[in-house]
Amino acid sequence: MKNYDTMKVKLFLPGIVSLVALTFWMLSCQGMAGEGHRIELFVADKADSETYLAYHYGNRQYLQDTTFFDATGFAVFEGAENLTRGLYLIVFDDDNSFEVIIDDNQHFSVYVTAEDIMGSIRFENSPENDVFYSYLHFITEKTRERRQVDEELRAQGVARDRQVTLQNRMQELDTLVREKQNQIIADDPNSLLAIILLGQREPELPEFPPLPDGSQDTDAMYRMYKSMFFENIDFTDPRILFTPVYHSRLSVYFNNVLIQNPDTIIIEADRILEKARANDEFFRYTIWFLANNAERSQIMGMDRVFVHLIDNYYATGEVYWIDEERRQRLVQRADNMRRLLIGNTAPNITIFDTEDRPVSLHSIEAEYLIVYFWDSECAFCRQAAPVLKEAYRNLRDEGIQIFAINTETNKNRWLNALKDYPDTWVHGQDVTNRSGFREIYDIFAIPQIFILNREKQILAKDIGPEHVERFIRQVILTQ
Repeated sequence: MKNYDTMKVKLFLPGIVSLVALTFWMLSCQGMAGEGHRIELFVADKADSETYLAYHYGNRQYLQDTTFFDATGFAVFEGAENLTRGLYLIVFDDDNSFEVIIDDNQHFSVYVTAEDIMGSIRFENSPENDVFYSYLHFITEKTRERRQVDEELRAQGVARDRQVTLQNRMQELDTLVREKQNQIIADDPNSLLAIILLGQREPELPEFPPLPDGSQDTDAMYRMYKSMFFENIDFTDPRILFTPVYHSRLSVYFNNVLIQNPDTIIIEADRILEKARANDEFFRYTIWFLANNAERSQIMGMDRVFVHLIDNYYATGEVYWIDEERRQRLVQRADNMRRLLIGNTAPNITIFDTEDRPVSLHSIEAEYLIVYFWDSECAFCRQAAPVLKEAYRNLRDEGIQIFAINTETNKNRWLNALKDYPDTWVHGQDVTNRSGFREIYDIFAIPQIFILNREKQILAKDIGPEHVERFIRQVILTQ
């Protein structure tokens, strides 16, 4: 479980991190009509200062309210409406903070000393937070002991019988933590703390019979692990969205558990989205996470996942909460990406050589064509160039060619720079972008490298120059 000890926290407002992030519909934390909320703070060592109430949403924290401590250290967050239920933070003016559970009961008091939050905190009229902090004190104590045991185990010269004793104690500590969590869940299975503890649990796999050769059936274990990964997430209860737990589960599953193959990710994205349909808020968050994760991925080929999600959820109107302008921008973004998906035929463009003669990409004969977009004043391009020249020398006999497309708008600067490049490469420039290459090949940053086969199908893109030779040799070996 996350270490909920005293920590610094940065509050976020939704920012522009990607095109999909712009479409993220942040659900209002004004909450539902009811008896309202009143959270009283008594912090004697924080007189005459500001304090903030913030809420978790996914992996970020957002400002909910601001208030002030009076001269006695008293402050209150209150309002006529209920807050959205979830895990909140109370943040002091020095960024020191602590977390509280705000669930059905939204009228309670907190007594704490800012200099010793964990040692001093107590609540009135908040049994949920009493249990929460009792658990935190317990887990802090067991974590400290576990660390001490681990340090002794790692020390040199520990006798074998002592090692066994320490290993047994580690298992005992793990069992004690598990039993404590089980008790909390059994006592109040609908509490937010129980939902958090369950949501963080790894699947418990059944025993698998060995294969005929006596080895473990790791494939079956992996399939079962995937199928059970979200079994402890209640997709009908959106409270867990207002903790870091669900975002963490999504991130681990789609970035670490699954094989990073676009087709695999697409299948699993659709499967989890079907589960998320049980609650509108879950569906909103899940589709946003998946599209944002695919768009920002640094793994080659994940743009196929982004295109699939836009085509099947955004373009169809299932993501109904965004306006039409944003929807069309996403659809256009997906269409731009679609041209350049791995396996597609690379779009043909015609640019111009040093004598201003047209050169068509599709006219270049090569077993493997590296399309290299560069700029003479780009520092990364200067680093890439010698690596590509080495790959060209090593693979020239395999039929490699490089189509070096300069992106500058100054022809003389380009011509002067060509002295550092092999004249056996195909060189070209399109100063006025007559070919539309910038838009067609989505050139927003350089260097950009595409690897094409003889039929001009895209084999790789956005690949580092240091990986070009190895990639082509692997392709050759698998043919």
